[in-house]
Amino acid sequence: MEQEKNSTIRFIKSSGIFFIGGILSKAIVFFMLPIYTKYIVPADYGYYDLSITYITVISSMFFFDVWTSVMRFMYDRSDRDCKYRAILSGWHIFGLSSLGYAALGAGLLIFGNFKYLGWILLYGLVSNVQSMYDFIARGFEKNVEFAVSGIINTLITVLLNIVLIVRLGYDFSSLYISAIVGNMAQIVFLEVKIKTLRELRLQKHDRELTRQMFYYTLPLCVNSVSYWLLTSFNRIVINADMGDAANGVYAIGNKFGAIISLVTGCFIYAWQDISFSRRIDDESNGRFYSKACRQYLLFLGAGTALLLPALNLLFPFFVNQSYSGVKETIPLFLLVAAAGAYSTFVGNIFYALKDTKTIFRSMVVSCLFNLALCYPLIRWLGLNGANLAIFLSFLLNVAIRSVILKRKIRFCTAFGTMLWLAAWIAVSVVLFLLCSQAVNAVWFAVCLGVAWMIFRNTIRTILHSRKERVLK
Repeated sequence: MEQEKNSTIRFIKSSGIFFIGGILSKAIVFFMLPIYTKYIVPADYGYYDLSITYITVISSMFFFDVWTSVMRFMYDRSDRDCKYRAILSGWHIFGLSSLGYAALGAGLLIFGNFKYLGWILLYGLVSNVQSMYDFIARGFEKNVEFAVSGIINTLITVLLNIVLIVRLGYDFSSLYISAIVGNMAQIVFLEVKIKTLRELRLQKHDRELTRQMFYYTLPLCVNSVSYWLLTSFNRIVINADMGDAANGVYAIGNKFGAIISLVTGCFIYAWQDISFSRRIDDESNGRFYSKACRQYLLFLGAGTALLLPALNLLFPFFVNQSYSGVKETIPLFLLVAAAGAYSTFVGNIFYALKDTKTIFRSMVVSCLFNLALCYPLIRWLGLNGANLAIFLSFLLNVAIRSVILKRKIRFCTAFGTMLWLAAWIAVSVVLFLLCSQAVNAVWFAVCLGVAWMIFRNTIRTILHSRKERVLK
């Protein structure tokens, strides 16, 4: 019990650090929506969003999410030199991947005819390098430095967007340029803080370790592509069936769903720190992971129920009239984000158990289910059909992973919790779509009271822990 209590406190502390660095900084991007929807027409924003979708899946195919492997193997090694050998092996895999990426990019530049292709390719490469540095910093438990680097990245990106779009009148190419510069600033900051390049020069390449990491990472390539097919392929269908403008509306709606992703991101990072540090053969894993997943599910459900009335009140201040139709898509965007976040949370248990095959197998089944649903549902329900297909596919993904975990570690799925959370969220959805702002304001206050009742003991534990540290 004492170990679980320490893990809980460590989880809360790490979550707070990641919240400050990841959530508060990225929340600024959400407040850029008035500028995006005022100065960038839906068709242009749709092209930008689709290009990011394509470059993301290409990066996943070539780079295997190798940064996850680096962090996982760093946690296996307490010795600093051994950690650097894991980093060096990761960079070797990354370097080979970069050669393939460069070859593809050169071919597209020569034979393709895509607007701003150079910026798009550079965006993809710099984003991958930034991911490597993020996970290396976390592998060294430099969580504060990681958080600060995220703030720096976001502030530079936002300021550059304001200057380029509002002051200088640039078109949507400013979105690529600002993100590239922001990511490069984050890379430089982390390199100054953790000094990996200097240390790596002193390390000898461990070929056997590189082989182990490659085979650990390889299934993640299939998983990443499958995840893209599950979460982003529907945008291609929307673009082909409804046009760039509809995809632009979908992209802005997705920003509201991203609120949940931003908030839950801090918990995912903290969860990786906790789960990766546990022993694979620990007999308490089943109880520990079941309890953690139930708490996370409660947080997701309460957050979704609270966000719906809050966004009903705030929506007119964030979105320009040219993006009409966004509001009706928000409930399903939030449900997709919540289901995706829970799927990722459960998936990280398999990373900790070094069972990446189950992750990609469950993801392949889910993405195939989405592919089967997306065309008919989009033609029937439009943008909401795209989200409904993804939501149902994530539910299938969670079900598959839960069944396998039950067999492996006696994992318990909180079905009762899921049912009453679903009822709570359903009321929020109905009031969001059909009722006035006054009704939503009252419902928000009710939801806040319910959330307090659920989390009051957790909040008291946090406050008591802080008080004890102050007294010491």
